Amino acid sequence: MMRLPTDPELPSPQDTQLASDARAAIAAGQSLAVDELPSIVKERILEMLAATEAGNAVAIVEVKAEITTQQAADLLNVSRPFLIKLVESGVLPARLVGRNRRLRLRDVLAYKAKQYAEAEKALDKIVAFDEEYGLI
Repeated sequence: MMRLPTDPELPSPQDTQLASDARAAIAAGQSLAVDELPSIVKERILEMLAATEAGNAVAIVEVKAEITTQQAADLLNVSRPFLIKLVESGVLPARLVGRNRRLRLRDVLAYKAKQYAEAEKALDKIVAFDEEYGLI
């Protein structure tokens, strides 16, 4: 699945450990080589440098492991009522915090990847049909 620039990416356990080590080294005043940074951090740094080079502003936004229904709807590019239906039907798991639902980012990203894969398969079938009947 192609990652959009606005899609969050979860760190691997290895990236989490590298981040911890890098943060401790920087806090202690030590210098770091680029190879000592987690791969997802290196990718974001390259994106930030490209944006800065182009004269664009850059912002870093932390995405928590749990997100609200509105954040999940925005990430999936669906309406909040549609997302609530996914939660109520059991398609997406959520937990209640008071009266509000929270979804694990990992679950939302997995659902997004599954939907993208299904759309790709459907598109492949349409293309195969078109080719079979000489429509393209």
